[in-house]
Amino acid sequence: MNIEINWLSDSSDCDQAGCSGGYSEGAVVKVDGKIILELIPVAHCFGGDSWDRDTVWAMILDKLIGNVTVEQWYG
Repeated sequence: MNIEINWLSDSSDCDQAGCSGGYSEGAVVKVDGKIILELIPVAHCFGGDSWDRDTVWAMILDKLIGNVTVEQWYG
């Protein structure tokens, strides 16, 4: 099995008061040449579409083996 991850990012400038712009992350993931996830980041001043790397990895595992639960641990 061959997994290819293309990490993506997007940023935007904003003229609205109280906003310094936006930044979003995402990825396109292929397994054996077939796209299994296409998470296109879209940056906006407030909100937007974004997936951090931990979330992307959890989504990959969920697609490949199913039922992934991620718990936060702070030590």
